[in-house]
Amino acid sequence: MRKENQANLALAVSVFGAVGTAGQGSSLLVSTIHHGFLAATIGGLADWFAVKAIFGRPLGISHRTDILRRNRARIMESLVQFSADDLLSKQNIMEVIEREDIGALLVEYLEHRGGRERLIEATVDILRHVAADVDSRRISKELAPYVIRALHALPLEDSFVELLDVLTEKPHADRIFNMLIRMGLQLIQTQVFQEMLRENIASIRTEYEGDGMFRAFVLSFFDDEMIAAWLTERLADILQSAMEHDDRRHRDGVQALVSFVTTLRTNPSLHEVLHRYKVHVIEHIEIENILIDFIEHRMKGSHPFWIPYVKELLNEKIDIFVHSDAWQHRADRWMKDLAAGEVEKHHEMIADFVRDYLNQKSDDELITFVEGKVRTDLQMIRVNGAIVGAFVGMALSLIVTFAERMWGV
Repeated sequence: MRKENQANLALAVSVFGAVGTAGQGSSLLVSTIHHGFLAATIGGLADWFAVKAIFGRPLGISHRTDILRRNRARIMESLVQFSADDLLSKQNIMEVIEREDIGALLVEYLEHRGGRERLIEATVDILRHVAADVDSRRISKELAPYVIRALHALPLEDSFVELLDVLTEKPHADRIFNMLIRMGLQLIQTQVFQEMLRENIASIRTEYEGDGMFRAFVLSFFDDEMIAAWLTERLADILQSAMEHDDRRHRDGVQALVSFVTTLRTNPSLHEVLHRYKVHVIEHIEIENILIDFIEHRMKGSHPFWIPYVKELLNEKIDIFVHSDAWQHRADRWMKDLAAGEVEKHHEMIADFVRDYLNQKSDDELITFVEGKVRTDLQMIRVNGAIVGAFVGMALSLIVTFAERMWGV
């Protein structure tokens, strides 16, 4: 609006100057200024009319005015073609893309713009949505036969025999023996063991006393609780001592364990027994329910087991990408080839988009839109027209005056 005011002011000054200098004498200066104002007025009016004719009908004149409205279809198609074929041509788009190092941009984004965290969180979020949509019952029903066949195919019998071989090695045998001793220490303190111990003490007491009054008298000084406590204490001392590596009972116990495992290992029927037990367990285990429970509580749930592994894997792959020029070059080339294919495939969408956007606007909206974009430049044309007209008018006035004086024209 400011430029339009300047253009109107220039026109008004030209008009008032032309009127004000008319009939003010025939001196060279006055004549030159008058013709300058007059030419500025003519130039300003002509440019005003031309600018107004683009968007409407100045002075109500309809002939060759209202250019945008009357030529809308042709102008719009020209804009569409310019946008698609010149400004955003396939070549121009790909030239811009090819100038960029997309691999380096990805590294910058991943390392310094929070891209690593966003990528990991987005991947985990997508996988969680995928897992949440899984039908655990259907999947479990489909997987169960494969799991059962896989369990039957597993050489668990051979693995158990190999485990027995490992158990006969001294470091492992020592640890297993001490583990059994610790289990024994816990066992003798349990209520079940204590009750069993007291029952046996009571039974032995009854058999020992018999009809002997003297035996009954001697045993009356020791009740069952006292004897049970003493035996428990002695057992605990023996077991605790057996955990010492330099204790004879420890060495004997370890040797007995190794001998037992070796005997078990070389038992010809062991493999068959283990196989029958494996088949029995597989046939009676509820694979489907186990799979359903695993999917619902371990794959879905609030804390799926796989999230830390996925995050670790993604961090590892991102680190490889960030420190590998070869991977960055591959990513750069892959994305540019992908972009080239998409541009080639969908380039006509640019023309469709521009055309649809322009078609959505009414004539008045389109005129307002275009005028808003070029208003300033058009008003400057009016100002420049007045200024150029003034100089041209004064120059012509001087030329004519000098010609009259020199040649009497």
